Amino acid sequence: MISTLDIFNPQVSQSGGTITVTYCHLNYSGTCTYQEMVMKGKFKPINQKVHILTNTDMGDVIEYLYKNGHIVGEDSLPQVSMAIQKHSRNVVESK
Repeated sequence: MISTLDIFNPQVSQSGGTITVTYCHLNYSGTCTYQEMVMKGKFKPINQKVHILTNTDMGDVIEYLYKNGHIVGEDSLPQVSMAIQKHSRNVVESK
């Protein structure tokens, strides 16, 4: 599933602490939006940057995957959702 999402040519844009991953292929598009946060250790002075998924609009992408046989029935939707989350997080963290 993750390699299938690569055909959408994900693009990353950042505005302040908001990071948006945009997926586009033919007439299908979708977005995943993350908020970048810095967590500070409670007992040790360690700062850690984390990305929190705050919004998704991947209906067109899911429709494309369904029409092209990558999704078979409603039972596979949780796996598709998890694959989209993992893929978009990997795209954000690789930039």
